[in-house]
Amino acid sequence: MRYTATGEVHKDFHLATNATIEFVLSEYGKDFLAELFRRTARNIYRDIYENLQKGNYQPLLEHWKYYYTREQGVFSISEEKEGFCFHVTDCPAVRHLKEKNVPIADSFYFQISLLNEAWAGGTPFEIETQLISEGEYKMTVRRRRDDSQ
Repeated sequence: MRYTATGEVHKDFHLATNATIEFVLSEYGKDFLAELFRRTARNIYRDIYENLQKGNYQPLLEHWKYYYTREQGVFSISEEKEGFCFHVTDCPAVRHLKEKNVPIADSFYFQISLLNEAWAGGTPFEIETQLISEGEYKMTVRRRRDDSQ
């Protein structure tokens, strides 16, 4: 898998991400933030996006499994018809922010949806992002019913 990093994880990355998202939203707005995540999904994570375009969600699943495991997140994976559900019950980023007494901005979860929407756009898949509670969410990847892209 291409998107693996080794070595120590510096969890303050999540603090910077939280603050950056808030800054971008307040200074440039939702559309600009969506464009940043679209470029990230399609350019930085190009292999994942290209595989989704070809109808292969496996690299995305491997990416999520790798990073949530690496950061000691708690999650489960269940098979769906022509897809899967990735259920995070303890998000390591949210846990770190809470440990540092940093308020979790609503937009912190918004960025998960933006990235998933960008990955799904122009592919035979939809990715539904469902916030359940603080630090708990589901990301469900499935083929589009109409298979229109």
